[in-house]
Amino acid sequence: MLKSSHPKKCISPVVATALLLVVAVTAVVGFQGWFGTYSTKILSGVESSSANDITTSRIETIVGNSLYIKNDYDNLTIKDIKVNGYSCFDSETNYSKGILEINITDCIVNLNVSNPDVVVVTDKGLIEKKVYVKDVIQTGSASLPPVDGLSCSLDSAIVEEGSSHTFYLYDKPYNNLAGCSAISQVRTCNDGILDGISNYSYAVCNDSLAPMQAGEWVLVFANSDLGVNNDFYVMKYEAKFVDTASKTQDATYKGWRYDTAGGDLSIRSHPTPEPITYITQTQAISVCASLGTGYKLITSAEWVTTARETENNTYNWNSGTIYSGSMYKGHGDNAPVGFLSITDINDGYIGTGDSGISDQRRTLKLYNGEIIWDLGGNAWEWNSDVYNNDAESSLGKSSSGYYEWTSISSSYNHLKPYNTSLTSSNGIGQVYADSSGGAYPSGIVHAFISGGSCTFLGTYGGPFSLCLGYAPSYVGPEVGFRCSYNP
Repeated sequence: MLKSSHPKKCISPVVATALLLVVAVTAVVGFQGWFGTYSTKILSGVESSSANDITTSRIETIVGNSLYIKNDYDNLTIKDIKVNGYSCFDSETNYSKGILEINITDCIVNLNVSNPDVVVVTDKGLIEKKVYVKDVIQTGSASLPPVDGLSCSLDSAIVEEGSSHTFYLYDKPYNNLAGCSAISQVRTCNDGILDGISNYSYAVCNDSLAPMQAGEWVLVFANSDLGVNNDFYVMKYEAKFVDTASKTQDATYKGWRYDTAGGDLSIRSHPTPEPITYITQTQAISVCASLGTGYKLITSAEWVTTARETENNTYNWNSGTIYSGSMYKGHGDNAPVGFLSITDINDGYIGTGDSGISDQRRTLKLYNGEIIWDLGGNAWEWNSDVYNNDAESSLGKSSSGYYEWTSISSSYNHLKPYNTSLTSSNGIGQVYADSSGGAYPSGIVHAFISGGSCTFLGTYGGPFSLCLGYAPSYVGPEVGFRCSYNP
């Protein structure tokens, strides 16, 4: 229980006041849809400019059949775009400041190298960058005609001229309920080029890789920039008890207490009931590992990978445009008081009393179209990472407190959104850096807690919220957890 002399750290004034009341009472009484089938991953490239030294327009990445450019000019004219020497922009177009999404299907459809040079010709000069693109068809060429009689090769499958093969959108189930075999396409080899949609690029799918324990899970794609080199699964919902018999529910905040739980301690990812709280990071690590081989408490890198997938999806922005307006944060205004269960999986606002474009929507969409719940609100959630002293947990700040991610050094970009210019006004949340006095309640090890809480009034909560104020041994009413699975 928090002491009145202890700094509030990640806990809101509402929780602190309520906990003190509990102590007193006890003493007296006793980009829409455009990532829907996305399986492209991004690696950093080398960016250069012409003699005009363009510094305020740059190529960001290629996603699917779209090129993304960050433009800081009020008026930029694009005259031509070439990918690996092949031109796919046939008219001059003026663009205003912002993130530009430009369709380059003609350049991508027959791309046969995975790291093409991209050149954009503008009225301000040239922008150049080498971009890595995964799952490129390694046959044919966008700039050369196909050769008669060539076989096709993709994902270790050899398809002879005139023959066909079934390819899959995913190589493993996109959740534990629907297998990858349900989404396939028969593609035919014609003169060295496979017909059909290029995103159907996996020659084999393995439905047996789905997580078979603890309820519902969703697939998140690897992000090598963050050191996550393999696709993984994460719980679709916060961890819940399978059976609440012999369990105690916190009277104010409705979390089910793990510290006093008796009976069946089995957990699952499920819409109901309310989340498990009053659990230490150490216990959460043990509970997830007990599910079996490949199961563990989600890591910070996996959390940020998941959050970045939601960041780059128009569905998750109340403006309908990425980086404009606010991301949906979930239940974070403490109205109603306490954590919510999910009694209607088709209503993202269920229990919040809100609707429309309110940032209280509890659902976010991943690249594969699957929905994940309560990533930016409801209960704080343990990650498995720790910092071992104040110097690390300070994130370079001289005093403890909440900070915008934009004020944190670029050496911590691996903890931030992909777009590092976003702030809490965009619904991403803030970070609590802890630089003094060790972690609460004791020790010098600072555990990672992500996602924000229902009690987090104001701008602190969101999918990139991070708290570094507490020790792995902390037990409180506002922190729960979810597990990940690596097949």
